[in-house]
Amino acid sequence: HEEEEEDEEEEEEEERRDKKEKKSKKDSKREESEEEEEEDTRKDKKDKKSKKDKKRDEEEDKEWRKEGKKDKKDRKGGSSSSSSRRREEERLPPPKLKPRQLGGDTRVKATYDAQASQDSQAKSPPCLVTVTLTNTGDCQLGPVTLSVAPSMNVRVSGAIPEVASLKQGESATIRVELQVASVNKPQKVKCTLKYEAVGEGAPAAPQQLPCELMLPCSAFLVPRPINPGEFDSLLANGACTHASSAVVEGTGRPFKHSLALLRLLLNLGVVEGMDGSASLYAVSIQGHHVLVLAKAKGGGTVSVDLRCSDEALSTQLCNEVSGLPLFVAQ
Repeated sequence: HEEEEEDEEEEEEEERRDKKEKKSKKDSKREESEEEEEEDTRKDKKDKKSKKDKKRDEEEDKEWRKEGKKDKKDRKGGSSSSSSRRREEERLPPPKLKPRQLGGDTRVKATYDAQASQDSQAKSPPCLVTVTLTNTGDCQLGPVTLSVAPSMNVRVSGAIPEVASLKQGESATIRVELQVASVNKPQKVKCTLKYEAVGEGAPAAPQQLPCELMLPCSAFLVPRPINPGEFDSLLANGACTHASSAVVEGTGRPFKHSLALLRLLLNLGVVEGMDGSASLYAVSIQGHHVLVLAKAKGGGTVSVDLRCSDEALSTQLCNEVSGLPLFVAQ
């Protein structure tokens, strides 16, 4: 009888062990299954996010191309008010940009303009700086010279000419060629303006005026001509992935004038122009592509979307666009 009881206890113990093992295996399987489900969920989310990002990029590129081609149809036979507005716009004088200030004193004033050379044969086109010197005093000046201190990023190419004589109220120009190593940030160049004055009240010693030449990134762009198909190809093939945007606040100017100012500021060429929008293009002296879409937003406000093959250059150019009103000649 005791043996039978022991056998029964052993059988019960075995059953408990079997149940425990089965439960353990079941729990383990369930945990594995849950982990696999979580991993699959994570993968699905990652794939969906990747597809979503890709789709968003494709949609942005399509939107860009769509915006550039929108309103392509010429609006002939428009309303009389539209024709009247166009006639008024044609009577307005073309807009201009103010020259940049270099330095000076009570006797001489120096301003400058900077643009990249458009010599397509040059391996490394220089930045051409035209300095305008104006005699604002009562004495005759001469000679007037400008010296430029070379740096790691900027050096002078060739000799800088001098102005032999500058009478009261007269202006003269000096052209300086600069080789630039880096085009994706503005370059500061230290200069010295030196002159001698002749006449009553003139200083006995030659005068030296330290000044600073600021070269914006737009001074390193060249407006190379391309057709709309080439523009679209550059946009579609991933050559210009860095995007920036800016808004030129409303000034009451017609879009045609705002577009002209934008071209002057960034040295851009028009690829295709429509009523209220335009696509523009330039290339840097180091081969960076710059694609621009300008669109009228009403009240003289213009939105500017820019794509570039260099991120820093894209940002700097949009900064210049934001400051456009500061350089417009009244």
